[in-house]
Amino acid sequence: MHYANTYLEKPVVPDVKINKEGSVDVLKCMLNTGSDIYQGACKKRGSTLKEEYKNASGTCYMDPRDMEKLGVNNWDTVLVKTDWGEVVVSAAASRDAPHEGQVFICKGPWANTVVSAETYCCIDPTYKGIHCTVEKTDKKVLLMADLMRKNYKKWVDEDDDEVLENMPSLGELPVFKRKEQED
Repeated sequence: MHYANTYLEKPVVPDVKINKEGSVDVLKCMLNTGSDIYQGACKKRGSTLKEEYKNASGTCYMDPRDMEKLGVNNWDTVLVKTDWGEVVVSAAASRDAPHEGQVFICKGPWANTVVSAETYCCIDPTYKGIHCTVEKTDKKVLLMADLMRKNYKKWVDEDDDEVLENMPSLGELPVFKRKEQED
């Protein structure tokens, strides 16, 4: 029996045509976060440390017109900033457009770095309606383990951001395997 391949390197998104006229360096937007089918499939497969999870969850889905204004193509990297932090993610055209001025990042490690930890007595942080800016960057999207190391200083004694930026990737191996291999 033959089964169709359900693995996708990156989520399927519409094409974007870039027009350099009228472009902006920084785009002011409203950030919403939530669950996504691609992210859910990666989590069910247990691949949260892998490249495919980074491609599904470390992505900022944008209206193609906003991408055109910013001068970014699918899978270019962007820096999303809020009052609570900043994160480098891939840009991709939203399958739910039009929604100019609104961006979407899947709930998870990348989104968690830019949402408020304040729960306002309701258990969950505010995941929707967050003012943000989006700008093009040359930095790369980090794998989850590298993101944890950088933002939460996991698996590292250094507190210097420049030192952290230049450290080799922790890769896709689970932490306990990394420790065993180092010994």
